[in-house]
Amino acid sequence: MSQRRFIELIDPILKYVPTVPRPLTPLSLSSRLMWTFLAITVYLLMSITPLYGVTRATSPYGFTQLTAIIFAYTTGTLAHLGIGPLVISGIILEILVFSKILNIDVNDPMDQARFNALYKLLALAIAFFEAVIAVTTQFTLASPIYAPFVILQLLIATLIIILLDDLISKGWGLGSGISLFILVSIVKTIFWWTFSPVINEFDKLPVGVIPAIFAAISQGFDKLSVIIYGFGRPTIVGFIATIILAGLILYIEMLRVSIPLSITQFRGIKYSLPLRVMYVSVLPIIFTAFTIVLIDYILRGIWFTFNPYNENPWLNWLVCMERIGGTFIPCENSVLYFLTTPPPPNITPQYVIVHILIYVVLCTIFAYLWVNIAGMSAEDQARYIVQARLSIPGFRPSVKIIAKYLEKYINALTLTSGVLAGLIAAIGDLLGVFGGGIGLILLVEIILQYYALAVHEQLFEIYPGLKRIIEGIT
Repeated sequence: MSQRRFIELIDPILKYVPTVPRPLTPLSLSSRLMWTFLAITVYLLMSITPLYGVTRATSPYGFTQLTAIIFAYTTGTLAHLGIGPLVISGIILEILVFSKILNIDVNDPMDQARFNALYKLLALAIAFFEAVIAVTTQFTLASPIYAPFVILQLLIATLIIILLDDLISKGWGLGSGISLFILVSIVKTIFWWTFSPVINEFDKLPVGVIPAIFAAISQGFDKLSVIIYGFGRPTIVGFIATIILAGLILYIEMLRVSIPLSITQFRGIKYSLPLRVMYVSVLPIIFTAFTIVLIDYILRGIWFTFNPYNENPWLNWLVCMERIGGTFIPCENSVLYFLTTPPPPNITPQYVIVHILIYVVLCTIFAYLWVNIAGMSAEDQARYIVQARLSIPGFRPSVKIIAKYLEKYINALTLTSGVLAGLIAAIGDLLGVFGGGIGLILLVEIILQYYALAVHEQLFEIYPGLKRIIEGIT
């Protein structure tokens, strides 16, 4: 008798995990857009609805602008945990499946359903753990008796976000729920930093750069220097850099390298395989952001626990912080100093160089990993070409031969896209772009993905026979 897999052992529990059924018939583009906007509306309402029973809330430990973007959370609201439990759950399960620790057949529909249920169940478990931490360390409650109720609110909110993600990915909406909520979070941040009239308590100017300009002029031009390039607030330099870098990212995203192909049966008919210069997708950039946030979180924990007074010279090179006003600023030349986003007020040439190198190296590593995991390697592309009955002129339609030919292009594009993503992300941080360098890359990438998806859906709606042909080929 064969030993039962772990996924089969917990199958009776997984059957009780809530899920959203797929639509019985494919929905029209307008219907899917309606459900997508409904999901956005629910998420935005959650992000402005305060938690009942909480009188004061502080940002989660290790909070950075980058954390808020990739986890799409809003402090003290129903979206306090954001998509953090989903992102962490997805990363853990992907690692377990890729390392074969969790034995799941991704081609088996039943295993796919079990995997999705396990993903939701683990996300809820992580949400419960984070909710307990939030209640004990981040919230001031009206009364201790509200603690279980606040935890319950956060669990229900996480379940709603999980179901919204399920709703979108099951064919009711467009794209991925996680990408959608990250997009909304970035757009909300950029809009807030541009137009917010709320007064910043440090410089007594509006948070939004546009109203801050008018306020600074009315109060005297001496305050204008604060919003040109200041620390801890949106600036004019950041606003201009956001526009320029967004245009640059959009231009790079449009660049393609075309591989000439021909149809095997009709060699006279030419075709081309367009490969993007930014070959990697959104996920490697999210992994880079998550890694930086995780390292930052661990280093701050080490400092608060073992070296809060900077008395240990061995730990000082790793993490050392000084209190300036009400903020802890990393000491120069500690590892945490080079990871800080946005950049600290005491920027040095070493910070610029090392900060850029950290992003470039991480983005490149995750780009290579993702290309091999996500079916984007030269061998995978060659297999798609052969299965589609295409070939490269002058080469036999063999997977190995075509993969060898494509290898130089794929490797070069992977390296180029990783380096470009790292450079743009780091330079964006240095210039104070709205939403951060990684946030801006994610914004453009996700918008382009949704644009392409909408165009495809509209094309298939106009020509339904084309969809059947493409599905038959692939």
